[in-house]
Amino acid sequence: MKNKISILLIALITLGITSCGPKTAKIETLADLQGKVIGTLSSGISEEGSKAMITALIGGEPSQILSFNRSLDVLAALRSGKIDGFASHQFAADYNLKRNTDVMSIPVLDIPIEGQAIMAVRSEDTKLKAHLDSAILILKDNGMIASLEEEWITNLPAENEPTFNEIPEIEGAATYYVGVSGDLPPLDYVAADGFPAGFNVALLSEIGKILNVNFKFVSLETQARFTALASKKIDVVFCHFQSSNTNYFDELKNDGWLATEPYFIYKGGCFIVNK
Repeated sequence: MKNKISILLIALITLGITSCGPKTAKIETLADLQGKVIGTLSSGISEEGSKAMITALIGGEPSQILSFNRSLDVLAALRSGKIDGFASHQFAADYNLKRNTDVMSIPVLDIPIEGQAIMAVRSEDTKLKAHLDSAILILKDNGMIASLEEEWITNLPAENEPTFNEIPEIEGAATYYVGVSGDLPPLDYVAADGFPAGFNVALLSEIGKILNVNFKFVSLETQARFTALASKKIDVVFCHFQSSNTNYFDELKNDGWLATEPYFIYKGGCFIVNK
């Protein structure tokens, strides 16, 4: 009996010591992310370039960088402890923070962050690029792009998710297929039912009216975008990049693509971490 009691006491003491042991320190500053595992969204940037960018933002090297295809994937990795935080554009962070109260953001204040969203087409599709550019400029001038930003990005309520509204088909008009990966909601978004939605889809709906063409949307993985474009399964893809990457347009051109005029410019960035 005494032996059983002794064993029980030892077990309880051991449990108490374990429960009082050191816990993972809460991440509250950018410096706290140094030496940690950082998540990013796949963007085409090299591993070295991604590491250099993250190092500059947090003031020191991370232990590892893991890339993910979608915002949902990187958020799940954070919750499961696979990563300690992830880099985010501010507009995308605002979307996530409204919908996920268990995470918080640490803003990047010392380094200005600005990015641009564009569309890319095959290098031989010069007419399509010119038509898209023309429509983008019209929608900028008439205020429609600003209105879409307010509706789909700035003021999208937390209780509402972007939904796909069937776009009436223009009989006899040319049809172009557009790849949507859902990597950056609410800009690029694929709903739970698999239908593309969000700002990009709403924008092309307006462009279709101006150009008198049909756009049909195809859900695909981020990393498959340009493969699908090259094989002519789709005709247009959405891309985004940091404005500091002044070689981006040349890189696209060298790879056989043409970029449209930017249709969305975003500023600010942060890291999302668990509360």
